[in-house]
Amino acid sequence: MMNPRVKARIEAEIQRELSDIIATELRDPVLKEFLPDIVGVELSANGQRATVYVFAGDEALREAVLSALARDAGFLRTELAHRMDLRRVPTLRFAWEDPLKRWPL
Repeated sequence: MMNPRVKARIEAEIQRELSDIIATELRDPVLKEFLPDIVGVELSANGQRATVYVFAGDEALREAVLSALARDAGFLRTELAHRMDLRRVPTLRFAWEDPLKRWPL
């Protein structure tokens, strides 16, 4: 089991790095056009898996964005390995999260 403070720090760093990689490194036309926001990352207790919560503004884009991210998951994981000092980079799983439903205004 991972220390909760360390886990929170790693989750925040993964979120920052993935946001930057998607905005600057990816060439996928779907992701370039709709530029999804990374709204959260949840790391498993052992640190081997990370669920990355994304949102792109419109529910109609859900399948296109999630499938594009799933296609690019290997590249994203490799880039994380280059940017982060982790013993083991977690496997990435992407899920849709509408922040307005979770935290209404």
